Amino acid sequence: MAWMFIVPALLWVVLAYGLYSLLDTPVDTLSNWLAGFLDIPVAPEAQGWWNGVKAFLNGAREIIVSFILHLAIVYLLFIANKYIVLILLSPLLAYASERTEEILTGKNYPFSWAQLLKDAFRGALIALRNGVLELSISIGIWFVTLFVPFLAPISFILLFLVSSYFYGFSMFDYVFERRRYRITESVRAVNDRIGLVMANGSLFGLGMMVPLFGIMFSPVMASVGAVLATVDKEGALPQFDTFTPQAPH
Repeated sequence: MAWMFIVPALLWVVLAYGLYSLLDTPVDTLSNWLAGFLDIPVAPEAQGWWNGVKAFLNGAREIIVSFILHLAIVYLLFIANKYIVLILLSPLLAYASERTEEILTGKNYPFSWAQLLKDAFRGALIALRNGVLELSISIGIWFVTLFVPFLAPISFILLFLVSSYFYGFSMFDYVFERRRYRITESVRAVNDRIGLVMANGSLFGLGMMVPLFGIMFSPVMASVGAVLATVDKEGALPQFDTFTPQAPH
């Protein structure tokens, strides 16, 4: 399965560069517009500390707005890029999930291109659904943070928890697809295993923060981890006899 770790890295590099280059100019334009929109009026003849604060904020607003917007766009591209990679890697992750379960349980899933494509399409559909939902929630959180900056620490925690849930969801769904769950049944199964899903997704998200290493190993290992957790919960992991050392005669 070692070859599976190379493909995600190549995809991520190409997509990250392409998406950031495409959106860099529109972000600068939006930043300048917002800086003008948030201009705080200061009377030229006014004196006092409050007017000094407003003058300082006006001078720093372009830098602050530009920083927040670029940080937000990098984060949103980080989310979008991961989901694009997950969608494109659906055939690979579906195969990795299936192969892991075969090794663990000995249950054979006869290879079929039709079934693999069906599993991959289901995985891509789930990744697309989760990506749209997460992006929508993240944009809402960032919008609030833009106008209430002191909420930024809480926002980062919420964004991480949201990401963990949806990434874990994507990985566990490969297993549930083999159980022939419909998407609504998969949602219920994921929520029944919320702790396992959050743990899987949070480790996936943390792993993806490590340059190169994360994108190479996190997708495949998260897919494998979801199988391990599900098979263990179902009690289908093979049991081994405990070796008891004998006392010497």
